[in-house]
Amino acid sequence: MPRRDLPALLIAFAISLVVRWPLVDRPLSAHHEYCTAFTLVALTNWWEDGFATHHGMPSGGWIREGEALYPAGPEHRNERAVGLYYFSHPPLAYDLPYVLFVLTNTAPNAAGLQWMNMFFHLLTAIGLYQAVRLAAGPERPQAPLFASVLYLFTPATLWFHGNAYMSDMFVQVPWVWQLVFAQRVLRAEARPSAGTWAGFIITLFLTLYTSWLGVFALITVVLVAFLRWRMGRQVPILPIIGGATLAFAAAFGLTAWRYLQVIDVDALFAHFQSRFAVRGSFGAGIDLPSLLQQVMVNYRISYLPLIILLLILLLVRWRRGNGPGRALPHLKLFVALAGLPVLLDHLLLLQYAEHDFAALKAAPVLCGLAGAGLAGLQYRWRWAMLMVTCLTGVAYFYRTNPIPGHDGGRYQKELELGQFIAENAAPDELVFGVGIITEPQVTWYAHRNVLGVADEDAARVTLKQHGLSRGVVVEPIDGGYKATHITP
Repeated sequence: MPRRDLPALLIAFAISLVVRWPLVDRPLSAHHEYCTAFTLVALTNWWEDGFATHHGMPSGGWIREGEALYPAGPEHRNERAVGLYYFSHPPLAYDLPYVLFVLTNTAPNAAGLQWMNMFFHLLTAIGLYQAVRLAAGPERPQAPLFASVLYLFTPATLWFHGNAYMSDMFVQVPWVWQLVFAQRVLRAEARPSAGTWAGFIITLFLTLYTSWLGVFALITVVLVAFLRWRMGRQVPILPIIGGATLAFAAAFGLTAWRYLQVIDVDALFAHFQSRFAVRGSFGAGIDLPSLLQQVMVNYRISYLPLIILLLILLLVRWRRGNGPGRALPHLKLFVALAGLPVLLDHLLLLQYAEHDFAALKAAPVLCGLAGAGLAGLQYRWRWAMLMVTCLTGVAYFYRTNPIPGHDGGRYQKELELGQFIAENAAPDELVFGVGIITEPQVTWYAHRNVLGVADEDAARVTLKQHGLSRGVVVEPIDGGYKATHITP
């Protein structure tokens, strides 16, 4: 990275921290902060009970308390595992924050996790700089800086690299760096060094060990390598396939080894099938128009200023009769590597893509294209449009995520409910919720699991079914909540 660009990038990152500072450690509440609460519960289980106690398996509920709802015998291990643990993603996004909390001798907490997430934002922005630098080359020397600055100030990245944390957010770090090494091994004139091959395999492994996006990244790399090889380009097809296979085997093997400590193979595959049924793009009952509409809304919330900029750049290109694609021969490779995994993710996991954090995956390709386009404009226009896009991005970010005190009391709801439960539920009582929020934010603040039921009678039936003697039903009343202590 040129000396002039690193200070500029660090200053931009510092400004992005100032933008988010008022929202750090606010009560976990809206806009997918349940992801942060879920992660904190998982890390606290390990912190309180020991990592090895749960075989390094994350959980969005308090495991010791939840065990009372499941039979203890070995014949019920699969039922217990599915009810207590989280299998939807590989575990690296939980492992790394836990290690950092342990090294600092600090119990998992929201502010600490959010500051970690913002540091990961910086690492991702630097990685994107390097990826776009390879794509743009010397023809557009400012494209990498523009792309990385845009990545710091889109509404999606400001939020999901800040307050909201989970696997879908952390995966951006290894994946963007994987784009760097993938370009280095796929370019026709490249002669990859041993270090480049190691970086290619390690970053692909880390991406696979974090999220399903890694699978789509692997498919993309192998497919692009095969197509370029068939076109007669000097691409080391066999080492690429071998490296990708090694990365997949290591990530899959390590994930499977951890999961199979608590669940059998057949039960794990059955669980994955059930999850795919509610996250995938196929099957009866899927409302395709509504899902596509929601994805469009997600992209509008996440990238509206950036989308407007890209449309302006497209118009400029059309009027000129040329554009970045002609001047930048390596840009197509970057777009393929950064865009196809996102397309595969949305096509195959459309019900999952209705969560707006899924749109975060598109940030590298969108910011990369915008950075390359900006660098092709006249000097005064490129900087003016960059500043306007970043400023409108911040404004749109605050529109979606108001500063505390301007949220109409929205940020306090889960905190107040969780504190009420903590104060009114005895340790030997099972907590039921009737007509209240039961999401992980409440679980985190209550330090108790909350089981949603239809009414008090249903709560009594549940106590009887599980052989439990006491429970408490929490319901809303005017201006607050009430707690009713029950027995079967």
